[in-house]
Amino acid sequence: MAMRISDRRGIWQRHKGKLIFSSAIVATLFTTGAVALIVIKKWLYRQQLKITEQHFVKEQIKRRFTQTQQDALYTIYELVPVLSLVLAKDLNVDETVALLKGKKLSRKLSRGGMSVGDGEQNDGLSSGMSTSVTEPASGVSTSNHDDVSSSKTKADLWNELKLKSLVKLFTVVYSISSLLLLTRLQLNILARREYLETAIKVAVKKEAAGKSSVTSWISSFWKQQDTDSEDKQIEEQLDGLDQQSRKTSYINEQAFLSLSWWMLNRGWLQFRSLAEKHVELEFGALSPRDTLSLEDFGEKVSHIFHAINQELLTQPESEPQPLPSILLPEPNLEQFVLQQTLDSDALKLLYEDNTILRQLMNETSKCVQSTASLIVLESLVNDAYQFFMTQIEEKIAMKSKKQADTETQSNSKYQVALFSVSCKDCCDEMLKSGVVSMNNLFLQRLDSIPELDDLSASVYSNFGF
Repeated sequence: MAMRISDRRGIWQRHKGKLIFSSAIVATLFTTGAVALIVIKKWLYRQQLKITEQHFVKEQIKRRFTQTQQDALYTIYELVPVLSLVLAKDLNVDETVALLKGKKLSRKLSRGGMSVGDGEQNDGLSSGMSTSVTEPASGVSTSNHDDVSSSKTKADLWNELKLKSLVKLFTVVYSISSLLLLTRLQLNILARREYLETAIKVAVKKEAAGKSSVTSWISSFWKQQDTDSEDKQIEEQLDGLDQQSRKTSYINEQAFLSLSWWMLNRGWLQFRSLAEKHVELEFGALSPRDTLSLEDFGEKVSHIFHAINQELLTQPESEPQPLPSILLPEPNLEQFVLQQTLDSDALKLLYEDNTILRQLMNETSKCVQSTASLIVLESLVNDAYQFFMTQIEEKIAMKSKKQADTETQSNSKYQVALFSVSCKDCCDEMLKSGVVSMNNLFLQRLDSIPELDDLSASVYSNFGF
C-alpha cells in the first residue's frame, strides 16, 4: 500500500511540469476563446446597430422627402387663390360673361311680345350662353358695366370672351405648371440643406464622444472647478452666436421662398403675352358662330402649345432662356421683390448677411436652366393639355345635351362660342382652391407625374452642393 502511494507521488513529481504547462495552455485557450467570443459578439452587435441606424436614416430621408413633396402641394393650394386674383385683373372673363348676360336680358325685355323660346331659337349663340351662364345675381350689373356694355356689340363681347377664355386657359396652364416646378425646387433644396446640417451636427457629436476616454475625463475632473465659470461664459457666447446664426439663416430662407412673388405678380405676364400672340394667330379669324369639331379644336390648341414651347423651352444657345426670368427676378430686381415681401427688420438683417440667400439663388437658377427642368415643365404642360381637353369634351357634351356615342361626338361640330364658354369653365376648375379639401383634380394630376418626382429626388439628393 505504501509503495503504491509512493509510486503515485513519483509519477506526479515526474509529470508535474507537463501537467501545469498543459493546464496553462488549456486555460489560455479557453480564455482566448472566451475573449474572442465576447469581441465577436460586440462586433456583431455594433454591426447590427450600424445597419439599424443606416436603415433608420434611410427611412428618415424617405419620410422627409415624401413630406417635402406634400408640403409643396399644400403651398400650391395656398398660392392658387393669389394667382386667381392676379389673373382676374387683366383676364376678367366673368366680367365679359356678365355683360353678355346683360345684353341677353335687355334683348328679351325689348321683345316683350316674343316668347323666351322663340328668342333662344333666333339667337345663334344661345346654345353656348344658356348652358354656361346661370341666372344673374342681383346687383351684378353696375353703371360701369352698363357703360361698357352700351359701347360694345354682342358680337364684340363674344369675340372678347373667345380670346380672353383661351388666353386665360394657356396662361393658367403655364403659370401653375411653372409655379409647381419652382416650388418643388425651392422646398427640396431647403429640405436637403436642413437635413445636411442636422447630419453634420450629429456626426460632430459622435466624433467628439468617440474621442473622449476615461483618462481624459479623470484628468479634466481636477481642472473642472477652476474652469466652470469660464466654460459657462463660453457656452453663453456660443449660444448667442448660434441663435443669431439660426435667425440669419431663417430670414435668408424666408427671403428665398418669398421670391415666388415675382412669378405670381410679374413672371406670368410673359405667359400671357405669348398666349395672346398665338391664340390670335389660330383663333383670331374665327367668328363665335363658326363651328369646329373637337378634333379641329384640339389640333389648333396643340399648335399653340407647340409654338409657345418653341419660344419658351427651345431657345438657341446664343440667346438667353426666357424661363429663368419668368420664374425668378433678375439680380437688379431682387431688391424690389424683397421689399414687397419682407418687413424692415428682416430686410436690415438680410442686408448684413445674405450669403445663404445667394447660395440658394445660385443653385435654383442652375436648376431652372437645366435640361431636366425644361423636360419636366414640358411634361407638366403636356399633361395639362390632356386634362383640359378631357374636361372641355365633357363640358361640351353636357352643354350641347347630346347623348351620342363617342364616334358621333368626335365628328360633331360645335360653335366657337361653346368652346369659349367651356374654356372659361375649365379655367375655373383648374383654379379651384381649398387647402382643407384639396379637391383640385388638375393640381393633383400635375403633382403626380413621375418626371416631377424624379427631378425632386435628384435635387433632394444632390449633397455635392
